[in-house]
Amino acid sequence: AARSGGSRFLYEATVGAGLPIIAPLQSLLRAGDEVKKVEGIFSGTLSYIFNTWKPGMKFSEVVNDAMSKGFTEPDPRDDLSGTDVARKVTILARELGMKVELGDVPVKSLVPSALQDWQPKAGEK
Repeated sequence: AARSGGSRFLYEATVGAGLPIIAPLQSLLRAGDEVKKVEGIFSGTLSYIFNTWKPGMKFSEVVNDAMSKGFTEPDPRDDLSGTDVARKVTILARELGMKVELGDVPVKSLVPSALQDWQPKAGEK
């Protein structure tokens, strides 16, 4: 879709917030290098939340703050559930030649079970 629509980005904006990670990985592989490990902060949202939250603060207020600044996915549960990180790890693993499905990436959700399937009422955000 990105190519046919004339878009100038593919995975880089999805995985690395626009930072070049996919192209350097592909270059390493083409050069015959073996990538043994990829480390990093895979969620700017979670990084912001965990660096902002302090004892005594309501977690929901920090999440709302991140959301108001545009740091979260449209539904912050994608960040808090680990889904966004799992997607990025899946993309990176596949680029490295691994046969990985989204469900293969272990995640631990921060979303309370009572809110995991919650949907806003019609007309609400």
